[in-house]
Amino acid sequence: MTSYVITGGIGCGKSSLCEKLRFHLESRTAWFSADDSAHAALDKSETVEIISRLFGGEYYEMIEGRRRINRRRLREMVFHEADARKKLESIVHPLVLHDLEAQRAKARADDSELFLAELPLHYEARHAVEADLIIVVASSRTMQTRRLMERRGLDHAIIESILRSQWPIEAKVEKADIVIWNDGDISALEAQALTLAGQFSLA
Repeated sequence: MTSYVITGGIGCGKSSLCEKLRFHLESRTAWFSADDSAHAALDKSETVEIISRLFGGEYYEMIEGRRRINRRRLREMVFHEADARKKLESIVHPLVLHDLEAQRAKARADDSELFLAELPLHYEARHAVEADLIIVVASSRTMQTRRLMERRGLDHAIIESILRSQWPIEAKVEKADIVIWNDGDISALEAQALTLAGQFSLA
């Protein structure tokens, strides 16, 4: 089984590329999303307990009788405080990596031909993920900022904090095996996705 990683900067269109690849690739492809895995990890009661113990009760809320992470407050805190961000990553990243390897093993057992993992912080994470090919989705900083404002409603201060916390997109591009440049319209991304899917050549 071949394993590929899709990564890049926030607001560059990684998820959009994955959606389009899903449309073009055959069913014998297994998918993994680090964002989905992290969200699931933050919903676990043991994770909520650790975070509330480290950061305080203001970072969780009661919903239907269960303690759940207040993601907005947590996001604002970790992107303004580097130490807090590192603590949170030390909790969540190992859970995501464990989930990734479990899903990769399942994909191999299911005889999947291709395992595609969307890992936004592939280069920032302390533990390298095994992959046969690294695909970086990139765009200009101006476009990243515009998308984060328009699609996520983030203000400029939060956006700058997030971008500073990640590797510069130029550094990711330099290390990539394949670069998808996504500064144009959706049809340009669609064309690149189609070309990329053709290169995978699944049997």
